[in-house]
Amino acid sequence: MLDTDLTEFEDYLSEFRSVPQFDAETCRICGVSLSDSLSVNKVPLIELQFENETVAAKAVSLLEAKGIKSKQSSAEKEKILIPEEKLEYVKTILKS
Repeated sequence: MLDTDLTEFEDYLSEFRSVPQFDAETCRICGVSLSDSLSVNKVPLIELQFENETVAAKAVSLLEAKGIKSKQSSAEKEKILIPEEKLEYVKTILKS
């Protein structure tokens, strides 16, 4: 029964037998590099420096309460990294 139903779509289904197979990062036909065409989010970060580690920890708590994620800088414990796009909002939060 299934074979009978598919006979009407044989032309359509035959198109999928000729789809090129990707065995490398770059397509042989169109030259598109899969790695270059994949969407990767890159977020520029800004490093903020505080007086000491305790003040930095308080800042992180305030930011987390407002839904802003931060990361401790690998350089020093009194520094944190925040998304560049959130800088103005972070300034208003930390001034209050």
